[in-house]
Order: sequence, then C-alpha cells, then structure tokens
Amino acid sequence: MKRLVLAGLVLVAACSADAGNAAQAGTLTLSLTAAGPNDGAIVVVVSGGSVVSVDAPAGYQIASNSDGRGTHVMIVGSVTSGVLATLHVPDVSRASAYVVTVEQVADRDSFGLLDPARYQVMVGPTK
Repeated sequence: MKRLVLAGLVLVAACSADAGNAAQAGTLTLSLTAAGPNDGAIVVVVSGGSVVSVDAPAGYQIASNSDGRGTHVMIVGSVTSGVLATLHVPDVSRASAYVVTVEQVADRDSFGLLDPARYQVMVGPTK
C-alpha cells in the first residue's frame, strides 16, 4: 500500500512539474545586422524549430515555405539593417534553438547576386 501511495505522489509531482513547462506560442524577430548600400532582396532559411507563419514589416514583401531543411523566407524591398520579419512560433522559450542561414542576397537595381557570407541575420525575442 505504501508503494502505491508513493507511486501516486511521484506521478502527481511529475504531472505538476510538466504543467509549468507548457509551450507558449509567440513571436520571434529576424534582424539583419548589416546591410549593403543597395540590397533589394534576401533569402534566409530558419531551422531548429517550427514556424507557424511569417509577417513582414511595412515596406517589405515576403514569401515563405517550409521543407525538411526549415522555413525558407524571401524578403523583398529596400533591405536595410534592422527587423526583416516576424516569425510566429509554437514555443518562444525555444528561441535559442533557431538558426538562420543567409542563402542569397540580390542587388536592388541589377538583381545581381551578392556574397551572402557578408550578411548576418539574427533571430531573437520580439521587443
């Protein structure tokens, strides 16, 4: 009988501990740390967690899709340093698991491809 009571207490404690760690949906921000003088489009891949949807700030147009590599996001406009997009995610506590890779950057006038290694996009909590 004591073992049954002890097992029940352990089960109740485990359940109440899990309740405090429930996922909390929210938003994360994609931010470009340094832009070139004439950037017109950037394509990034967000991996490390699921993305429910993506929103663009005023002045940008955005398209996104997901596959086995992550969520591909294309941002078009007069690309400057700062916020590029807002990601809606199922659990903001997992923000540190997300990784952003810059795949392509294009010049606004010539549409020529620029060196993506010169660009860094960070993901973090929405402020």
